[in-house]
Parts: sequence; structure tokens; C-alpha cells
Amino acid sequence: MRFLTALLALTACGLTACSALKNEPKVMITVHSQGSEMDSPKTIFRRPVAGRTVIFKIIPEFSHENVVAVHPFPADDGTQGVALKLDFSGTNELDLVTRTRRGEMLMSMVNGVVVDAVQVDQPVTDGIFTIWRGLSDEVVVELEKKYPPINRVKSSSEFIDMTPSTRKEKSQARQQAAREAKAKAAKEKEAAKRRARGEFDPETPAGELVPLGELLKNP
Repeated sequence: MRFLTALLALTACGLTACSALKNEPKVMITVHSQGSEMDSPKTIFRRPVAGRTVIFKIIPEFSHENVVAVHPFPADDGTQGVALKLDFSGTNELDLVTRTRRGEMLMSMVNGVVVDAVQVDQPVTDGIFTIWRGLSDEVVVELEKKYPPINRVKSSSEFIDMTPSTRKEKSQARQQAAREAKAKAAKEKEAAKRRARGEFDPETPAGELVPLGELLKNP
């Protein structure tokens, strides 16, 4: 009986672990601000940046959990970069850290690996943080699967500009962006078919048209 109980307990633990791994994001992004020798050793870590060792805080200023949309782009070194649109909480954190830590560094880590570091020179108030380099093509593919493009994210409020913040709002934003992308693709496909058949495409700009009434008045 004890053996059966232990077996059931181990099975339950195994299922819980599998479930946790299944729900863990494939791309984990953390952005860390600088620490100092005055901080507790348990709250900081060191990494080489630009030929010198820099102290950073273990707890990130914001992470992938604050991301609502992305804009990948090719970096100068052959890797990939990405602009991240942050939610309300992440936007506030980015604004605060860039206001209070001018001249210091913000270091970006992807899946626990340092990929980029930037120096704060002015406040960032629009909620967009850029990782300029260091991402692989595979990471970018996963980001594009999870997050919509920045230019397709709409406000979660009809009355004020409010970036989606809750999990529900982020999910709705992703679904809305996916629907719009699908509709746009279908629209472009149908327009291509009409052009191939030589039919009039109502989406094609017609240029400046003179109303028929004006032509009748001025023959």
C-alpha cells in the first residue's frame, strides 16, 4: 500500500513538472539595470561588457511577461534585433529606469544568455525597448508566433490610448492581429485574381474624379 501511495505521488509530481515545462515560454527575455558593490551579493551578478566587468541586478526591470508586440529586424553583425512594445507596467518601469539611471547600462538576456547592452542617454516614454543584436533566427520565429507586430496592436480602450496589459487583453490583441492579417491576405489574394482576369479592382485608387453633375454644368 505504501509503495502504491509513493508511486502515485511520484506520478503526480511528474505530471506537474511536465505541465510546468509545457507552459514555460520558449523565449524568455529579461532586462537588467546596473547594480553596485554596495548591493547585497545575493542580489547582483557580474558580466563582461565592452571589455570590462559590470555589475547588474538579478531582478530584471521588465521581462517577456511585459511584452505585447514585437518588430524584428536584421542586425549589423548578421544576427537579429527586435523592438519590444511593453504593456502598461513595463512602460512605466522603462520610463522610470531611463529617467533615474542616465549614463548607466541596461543589459538584455535571452534564455539566460547575454545578447546586448545599451547605455541610457534619455528617458524612454513610449514603452518601446530595443534589443539591437544577438537574437537567432529561431528565436525571432518564436517571438513572431507569440506576439503580433507592433503596427497591428490597438488600444484596449475605445476612449484612450491604452496598451493591452492583462493576459486577457494581450491574448485578445494577438487574436485581433491574427484575424486582421488573415483578412488582409485574403483581400490581397482576391485582388490579384481580379487583376489576372482583367476585372476592375475597387481597391485600386481611381485618381481625381470630377462629379458627373459638374460635367453637365460645364460641358
